[in-house]
Order: sequence, then C-alpha cells, then structure tokens
Amino acid sequence: MSDNKAHVFLMECADFSEARVAKSFLESQGFHPHVRDEQLRSVAPHLGDALGKLILEIPEHEFLSASQALEKIEAPEVASPITDSEETQNLAKKSLWNSILGLIIVPVLCNVYSMVLGWRVLAREMPLSKKSKQRLVLAMFINAAAFYFWLTIGFKTVRSAFTL
Repeated sequence: MSDNKAHVFLMECADFSEARVAKSFLESQGFHPHVRDEQLRSVAPHLGDALGKLILEIPEHEFLSASQALEKIEAPEVASPITDSEETQNLAKKSLWNSILGLIIVPVLCNVYSMVLGWRVLAREMPLSKKSKQRLVLAMFINAAAFYFWLTIGFKTVRSAFTL
C-alpha cells in the first residue's frame, strides 16, 4: 500500500461496518481503498469518538473511477407516487362523507375516522389530484366545525333536549 499522502477523501462512513462494506466493494472492483486509522480503530474502538468520523480514502489516480462505481450502487430510491388516483379519490370521498356524518349523526367518532382516511390519502397520493384536494379541504373544514359544535354546545343541547 502506498503512503497516506497519495490518498484522497472518497467518502464519510456512518460506522465501521459501513466502511468495511464500502472498502470490500471497492477492492472487489480492483481499487485500493483504505479507511483512515483503520488499524487503530480495530484495536482500540473506544478511541473512535476521539478520532472523529470514519473516512474512506482512495489513491488519487483512482478517485474518479471509484466515485463513479459507488454512485452506481448508491442510486437514491425514490418512492413512486400511486398511479391509480381513483383509489385515493375514493378514500378522500369517504373522508368527506364521514366528516358530514360526524357533524350530523355520530359526533366525534366519524370525524376522527374522517381524519384517519385523510391521512391515508396524503400518504398515498403525491401530488394530490384536484378532486382529492377539494374533498380533503372540505372534510377538514367540516371536521373543524363538527368538533367545535359538538365539544362546545352540541352535547349540552342534546342533554337539555332529553331532560325536558
């Protein structure tokens, strides 16, 4: 192995396991990486905090090829949005109807269920379709009105109606 001056920074590793995996991958690709202070860290792991972050280094002439090899395997995973927005639009519709039921017939329970359905729509459909957005906004306002009504004057009104 050549001296440390010929090596340049390639990547920062979260822990020793990640550094070993990255190093072994690069070695299998024909590169010559090393982890800065690897021997000291393996003998005295309690000094890890004092030594700072784990740095994977590579010979300067291998830098570009090694970084390209790492980029190929480290492509970020992007969650794809649900393409079938009908399902989420139906959930948004159920959310709206449950908020209306919570305002009129079954207080609080339907409103809470309406909010749960709304969260499901938000988790599944990004960006929101126009229908889903309209239904969720309307459900949100109806839920707010229902909670205000039932938690302030609604139960008093019902109780006074039954005590006559």
